[in-house]
Amino acid sequence: LMLAENSKYWKKQRLSSKRIYDLLKDRHRNFSASYDCVNRFVQQWRKERVRSAAPGFSHLVWHAGEAQADFGEADVEYFGAIVRLKYFVLSFPQSNVAFMQFFRGENCECVCQGLLDIFEYTGGVPFKIVFDNATGIGRIVCKVLEENEMFTRFRLHYGFEARFCNPNAGHEKGSVEKNVGYLRQNILTPVIRITEDLERFNKKLFQLCRNLMDRRIHYIHKVPVMSLFEADKAALLELPAKAFEARRIITLKTDNYSNITLEGIHKYTLPAEYRNTQVLVETWAWKVTVLDMSGCKIEEYERIYGKNNSESINPALGLVHLSRKPRMWENSRFRENLPKENPFRLYVDSISNAEIKHKIFSQFHNALENHPYETVLEAFSQMSERRIDMTAQSNVRAVCSRVASCPMDFSYNPTGVDLDKYSIFMKTEGMRK
Repeated sequence: LMLAENSKYWKKQRLSSKRIYDLLKDRHRNFSASYDCVNRFVQQWRKERVRSAAPGFSHLVWHAGEAQADFGEADVEYFGAIVRLKYFVLSFPQSNVAFMQFFRGENCECVCQGLLDIFEYTGGVPFKIVFDNATGIGRIVCKVLEENEMFTRFRLHYGFEARFCNPNAGHEKGSVEKNVGYLRQNILTPVIRITEDLERFNKKLFQLCRNLMDRRIHYIHKVPVMSLFEADKAALLELPAKAFEARRIITLKTDNYSNITLEGIHKYTLPAEYRNTQVLVETWAWKVTVLDMSGCKIEEYERIYGKNNSESINPALGLVHLSRKPRMWENSRFRENLPKENPFRLYVDSISNAEIKHKIFSQFHNALENHPYETVLEAFSQMSERRIDMTAQSNVRAVCSRVASCPMDFSYNPTGVDLDKYSIFMKTEGMRK
C-alpha cells in the first residue's frame, strides 16, 4: 500500500528503499526484517509494475505497394579522402527489398530527389510511404503534422499518401531501420571507393542494390525477396507523364560583396554587378542556381552542405577581376585557393611584370569558355612547369586540348626514339618568325 501510494508523486520525491526501511522500523516496533530484504522486495515490485504497464510490440502486416523511408550515414573513400555521407533508403516491407542513394545532406530536396530516382528505377510509386519524424519534409509537433511546402507539392504530383512516425518511435518503421544497417554492412563495408561524381555513382548504386537483393532470402517466407517484390511492383501507382523538378525557389538579396547566404552559413558569390540586388535562387539536392528577377541564369554552383561556414565562388569570376587588376594577385581568393606547391601559382608569383600577368589571366579566362576549370588549371600548371608561353593563344588552345584528351606526358612511341628535342616547337620565345 505504501509503494502504491508513493508512486503517485513526482519521481524525485518518491520513497527510496532506505527511506521505506526506516519508516517501517519507526511505525512498527516489532519489525525485524533486514534492509536487504526490504530492498529486494521494493525492486521486484517496481519491475513487475513496469512490466505490466509496458505496451509491448505487435507484428504489423504490410501490404504490397507500401514503403518506408529513412536516412543512414556511412564513411566512404571519396577521391582519396575518407568522408561521411548520408544515404537515403526506401524499403518495401512486404518483400523486404530496399534501395539506396547517396546524398550530402538530409533536407527536403534530397528526400524528394532520392524518391524520384527510386520511383523511376522501380517503374512506379508506392501508394503509401512511412517517414521518420525528422527527415526534413515534415514533422509531428504537439500531435499536429507540419509538412514542408515543397514536399506537399511532390506528394500531390506523384499521388502517394505520406505517414509520419511519432517522435522516438523507430519501431513504427522497423523494415527500413533494419535495411539501413543491412545495406551499410553488405554494400558499404568495407569502406567503398568512389572516384566519380556522386550523382553519377548513384546510378551504379542501383545495380549494387539489385545484385544484393537477388541473393537475399526473406527472413519469414524463406523465398527470394525479389520474387515477393513482384507483388509490390504490381501494386505501384503509375508514374506521371512529367517528372517533378525537385527544387525550391526562393527570393534573396545579395550583400555588399555580391553574396547570397543559405542555411545562414553557406555563401555563394555572384558577379560584382549584382551586389545589393534581389535574385531568384533555385536550391536542388546537388546544385544551387541563381537567376535574375526575369529568370535568366546568372551562375550555378555545387551545393554546399555541413555545419561550418563556407563560401563558394566561381573561379572565372576571380579571373575577371585579376585580368583587370593583375596587381591584386597576391591577395586574391583565386591564388589563396590554389595549393602552395601548385606550379601555376609559383610561376605567377615569380612574375613582376603586371602586363604579362594581365595577358596570362586573360588567356586563362578565355580558355574557360571551351574547357572546364580543372582542365584549364591543369594545362596552365603544365605550361608553367615547362615554361611554355601562356600569353600565346595558340599554345593555350593546344595544351588545353591535349589535357582534355590525354595526359601531357602521354605519347605513343613504339620506336623508342627520344622525341624531347621536338619540344622546342612548343616555345615561341627567341624563335625566328
